[in-house]
Amino acid sequence: MFGFRQRQGLRSRFFKLGYVIGHKKASLNLLPFNKIGFIALTYRSKSFFLALPILFLLLSLTGCGNLLYFSKLGWHQSFITFQSVPVQEVLIDETVGDEAKEKIRFMQEVKRYGEEKLGLKRTGSYTKYFEVNRPVLHVITGSEKDRLELYHWDFPIVGKVTYKSFFTLEGVQKEKRILEGKGFDTYLQQAAAYSTLGWLKDPIFSTMLKWDRPSLANITLHEMAHTTIYFKNETDLNEQLATFIGNQGAIDFLSEKYGAGSKEVALAIDYQKDDLLFANWIEEAYNGLSKFYSQPISREEKLKGREEIFESIQNKFAKMQGQFKTDCHKGFEKTKLNNAVLMAHRRYLYRPDRFEALYEKLGRDLKKVVEFFKEIKSSGDKSGLTSFKE
Repeated sequence: MFGFRQRQGLRSRFFKLGYVIGHKKASLNLLPFNKIGFIALTYRSKSFFLALPILFLLLSLTGCGNLLYFSKLGWHQSFITFQSVPVQEVLIDETVGDEAKEKIRFMQEVKRYGEEKLGLKRTGSYTKYFEVNRPVLHVITGSEKDRLELYHWDFPIVGKVTYKSFFTLEGVQKEKRILEGKGFDTYLQQAAAYSTLGWLKDPIFSTMLKWDRPSLANITLHEMAHTTIYFKNETDLNEQLATFIGNQGAIDFLSEKYGAGSKEVALAIDYQKDDLLFANWIEEAYNGLSKFYSQPISREEKLKGREEIFESIQNKFAKMQGQFKTDCHKGFEKTKLNNAVLMAHRRYLYRPDRFEALYEKLGRDLKKVVEFFKEIKSSGDKSGLTSFKE
């Protein structure tokens, strides 16, 4: 299980990932996992034989298909774990460029800021480095065709998750055929970073070092948010919270490091504004489609009529291009729309005003926002979570 978020255009087309992994060089074959299967199969101090009892537990919990799925993940994650290089070695490697080394140090500085200033969980992540020469992950989202309802996968521990990841293009395309064979819309994306929710020390992937500093600060804090706060069966809320912490946290960190009037802060603010503009477009499209699907007409009429609506909202997005200040959503107007596409992006950007209002209420103190959700999580008070969502 994982969280991800797409950035279009020159911003490296990255996804903010919650619970995913990457893979080195050739033979990419990323797969999602749950906490039990992941630790049982990959924790480096345990042998395969010690993992067997948990494998049988997984078999009873998930069935043979999911067990095979998790076991493949385990072997690939083991490869990453054992092949990752301590960042200290990278920093003294003369073949590594100065800019890459500076960004590694920058990322570790962001991590310290998140831990010390925002109260995000302290982990051993980002102390190792893993070389990647291609996108590390293929992700699929599915949705009903005649209503705005995401397809979900059920996993032990983390519950319902509304997307699924694969190491190989072949694997995700197979899943795509299965979903489409059942009559669902699908949407494929690629990803380049991950968090294991604190169970392992997540490495720095070489692909991450291609991002600008506002993006790098954003993704680091986003992943740390996932490690710190995770609500079972709340895929959307988990991603929306991490998105807010990543966006606002990057602005706060960069303001402290470079100054409020710096170009780095200005870019981070522009990214946030573009997200809000994109979120408004997504919500308007969602509301229009929702109203259309609610009509007392046949499924066939809905499938035919929705194409005209997709064309209309796509044209509106194309006309908005001049309003965006960055290239983070560049090229989206060329994406073939369906329900899965819209729902996949709405997952990260639904009602950002709720988080902004809470941030303002708490004195624009992001640490207090983190503490607010940590308290809900530790108390198990579902009413508090429900109240916020509404």
